[in-house]
Amino acid sequence: MRSRYSAYCVRDIDYIYRTYHSSCRVDNPKAALTAFANSSHFIGLKVLSCEQSIPQGYVSFNVRYMQQNVVYEFTERSRFLFEDAWYYVDGVMTDTAPVKIERNALCPCNSGKKFKQCHQHRLSGN
Repeated sequence: MRSRYSAYCVRDIDYIYRTYHSSCRVDNPKAALTAFANSSHFIGLKVLSCEQSIPQGYVSFNVRYMQQNVVYEFTERSRFLFEDAWYYVDGVMTDTAPVKIERNALCPCNSGKKFKQCHQHRLSGN
């Protein structure tokens, strides 16, 4: 899971696509993955639990990311299948209500700057 999160952070779309199970790739085209990664600035991952037994495993995690001036957060229990490597299949997701960032609030990217002065979150083109 951490490797997929990191791939979103650095926009390694080929890696994200390759780590989807082959049965899921049609529903997750590279163009859609690219659009999401390019419009998002990821600001946090917490792995909550892992369960593993061949041929499948589960990872529960929480992710926070920004798009423009809104912070999104979700928790997911992902299912992976092991073939020659681990592949993401699907997950059960719980969204948290999005939060708009006010201009004078501290930026949630932890830069210590006010949102209006922070440029770290703009790396994603926001």
